[in-house]
Amino acid sequence: MANRKRFRRGIMEKDFKRKLMYGCGDIFGGGAFLLISLLFLNYLTDVELINPALAGIIMLIGKIWDAVSDPLMGVLSDRTKSKYGRRRVYFLFGSLPIFISFSLMWYSFGINKNYLFAYYLFVYLLFNTAFTMVMIPYNSILPEMVKDYQERTSYTGVRLIFSITSAILAGVVPKIIVNSFGTSVKTGYMVMGIAFAVLYSLPWFIVFKGTYEEKEHIISNENPFNELIQVFRNRSFRIYSGIFISCQTAVDFLTTLFIYYLTSCIKRPSEFPIVLGTLLVTQLIVMPINIKVAKKYTKTTPLKFGFTMWIIALITSIFLNPSSPKFLVYLVAALSGFGTSVSVLVPWSILPEIADVDEIITKKRREGVYAGMATLLRKLANGITIAFIGFMLQIVGYKRPTVVGEYVEQSSSTIIGIKILFSIVPIIFILLTLYFASKYAMTQERHKILQSEIERLKMGGKKEEAKEETKKICKELTGIDYNNLWC
Repeated sequence: MANRKRFRRGIMEKDFKRKLMYGCGDIFGGGAFLLISLLFLNYLTDVELINPALAGIIMLIGKIWDAVSDPLMGVLSDRTKSKYGRRRVYFLFGSLPIFISFSLMWYSFGINKNYLFAYYLFVYLLFNTAFTMVMIPYNSILPEMVKDYQERTSYTGVRLIFSITSAILAGVVPKIIVNSFGTSVKTGYMVMGIAFAVLYSLPWFIVFKGTYEEKEHIISNENPFNELIQVFRNRSFRIYSGIFISCQTAVDFLTTLFIYYLTSCIKRPSEFPIVLGTLLVTQLIVMPINIKVAKKYTKTTPLKFGFTMWIIALITSIFLNPSSPKFLVYLVAALSGFGTSVSVLVPWSILPEIADVDEIITKKRREGVYAGMATLLRKLANGITIAFIGFMLQIVGYKRPTVVGEYVEQSSSTIIGIKILFSIVPIIFILLTLYFASKYAMTQERHKILQSEIERLKMGGKKEEAKEETKKICKELTGIDYNNLWC
């Protein structure tokens, strides 16, 4: 009995260690993405003094580049052959490009202002390429490592705890580093960039060591572009795309405009790290609760309560002004954390099962293709959102500083415009997310039926022998008649 307990404990410890080694990869994914959303546009407009519209164009072109590189990286990841596996090889060799590209994003080496647009466009494209190189394989590997519906949620939960912890650091520490250099703002950003480049590049060696893959795969010989287009045949993926794009766009409006809202609308720029930290700490605290709810009910259930709290926060933010009590500002941040927490958890916990639905359509495991398309949709929506915000800031009359560190008083119409972008627009996307989530058909029981049917067909079972309930569930998940599946 004692030996059995020790054996079981050893298995649990090994499994938990593997979860930690896998999860630490999102130190980069969760932290870098948020840091850029929070500060990069503001850095370009207020530190490098680039026109807001041009700064928005940099972000947009970067996402257009992603429209090409992300899906192709997904196909490449599915087809890669190496002694390290088709995913893990990119973890091993992706660390250096991450360090170089992220460092360059926060320092311009005194380049003439006429060339700043070209310089930052180049380094932003370089960073996006490095991001794609590691994050597409990373988002693809979990369905290969773990088959169980509940265990995947557990792995995703550990990953997101790393992600949110990194996001807290990304939200709080950069401004502290920059502010510690006083008037030497550019030097502060340079030091911050190097420090976080180290933080984001090193974990990939741990991820490489802690992950594993299936050794045998059916390699598709189809045209890569046909493979990418085919993912939209999958009804579950179409609905997932609506959930993912809508909730992440709401988050992007919040994070990108956060510093503008604090600085121009309620005139508390110095409180930025603490207010944002309140949001992110709340996000981290409620994550285990959301994971338990997702396991007990469905993976979209946590959205209901989390988004209710977020909508209350956004409505409240409209009425805040420079004389509002401090506790109200922090309350808005904390309630927003409930919403951003579920916005992170739900899409990433759903993604692994989308590849399971695809398998009964195509007979193939194409995690890379789906991860590539999901990452593309995420970054494309992010780029369009930030570019849109850049243009809208100009339209509402936002006055950028003429010198670094200068405070500029904004007009009342500009403040109203920023408040609308910060609160009303995210509410629209939150409601869209809830609509798409209501259409998502996967449950734990249906996932078991789906996997059982896939295994039956793999063992040579005949399609005409399938139960009527199974046929109905497969059609609801795929959007395709059962007779046209497994072809």
